[in-house]
Parts: sequence; structure tokens; C-alpha cells
Amino acid sequence: MRLKDVSIIRTGLVTARKKASAVDSEIISYKAVTLKSFNTNGSLIVDNLDTFVSKEKIKETYLTQTNDVLIRLREPNIAVFIDTDNSGLVIPSFVASLRVDETKVCSKFLTYYLNSTTAKRALNNFITGTAINMIKTKELEDLQIKLPSLEEQKKIVEFLDLTNKEIDLLRSLKNEKEKYYSEVFNNILKMEQSSEQN
Repeated sequence: MRLKDVSIIRTGLVTARKKASAVDSEIISYKAVTLKSFNTNGSLIVDNLDTFVSKEKIKETYLTQTNDVLIRLREPNIAVFIDTDNSGLVIPSFVASLRVDETKVCSKFLTYYLNSTTAKRALNNFITGTAINMIKTKELEDLQIKLPSLEEQKKIVEFLDLTNKEIDLLRSLKNEKEKYYSEVFNNILKMEQSSEQN
């Protein structure tokens, strides 16, 4: 099965063509996806969205919709899942949007699949360019994928979601511990300096 058999794949908007200038009477402000918006765990980093000011209304095809999967066409080719909170974002030309057929594949499973080493290895065969390594949408469409049943996909997603939550918690705990140890160390130094002065 190919990726185009389970989704409609489109390249994002060439934003330079729609960008508002000082002479434009009507301007519309949107939040836009950037290269830095892609987290390797498959979620969108909302702190790294950009503001895009357009001279006209942007077509729905260039805006994110709930259950879309976005993938960077530039290396590293990271995919992210779009939830309800992140619909209506501008999709730029260096990103492809996948509108998934939910009767065949779970969007979140596809996101995890595209971020797997199996998919990455296959995508590496399609990369072209010298200065900027990119994948063409046509090659992305022809990417061969192996899908378990929908029920199995959902179970895998549940497991991976829990795993990611656990990883995030452990990362947060690690950061808190490092901060705590640093504060303890600084307090010890201050106490030492204070006793020396006395």
C-alpha cells in the first residue's frame, strides 16, 4: 500500500505570494507552522509557531485541519499530528499536509509510523538536493507503508502516547533535579563565602 492510497497529500502555500505589504488595504493575520514547530515525538511545538500576515483570505487547503498529519519536506523529515487546538494554521511550502482517510488509517498512528526508523530509511532514498536536502511530494505519495488493522493501530497509539508522557515526565523530573542540585551547590558556596568573610 502507498501513502497516497490512505491520504490526500498536498504541498503547503508559497507564503511570499500572499504576504501583505504596507500598501495592501486588507490584511488577515494567521498563525503559521515553521521548521522549528516539529517535535520528534510527533507533536506540534506551539511556542515555535510564527505569525503570518496575508493580503487575502487563505484557502482551506493551505490551513491545518484536525487529524491532519504534517511532514517536513526538508531534512530531518519529521511528522506531526494536528489536534483540534491546532487547526487553522498556515501550512508553508516546505511542509506537506496529509489528509488521512480515517477508515483506513489512524492519523496519529501514521504520524508515529512516518517518524519510525523504517519510514526514515525509506524516505532517505527519495532525498534530493545538495544545499538543501528535500523530498518531493510525488515520492512521498509513492512511499510504501505496511499497516496493521485499525484496532491494532489504535492500541499502538495508546501505548506510544503513554510512553511519550512517561518520557516527558522523566525529562521534566531530570530538569527539576538539575535545577535543585545547582541551587543547593550555589547555596553551599554562598555559605562558605559568608563564613570566610566573618
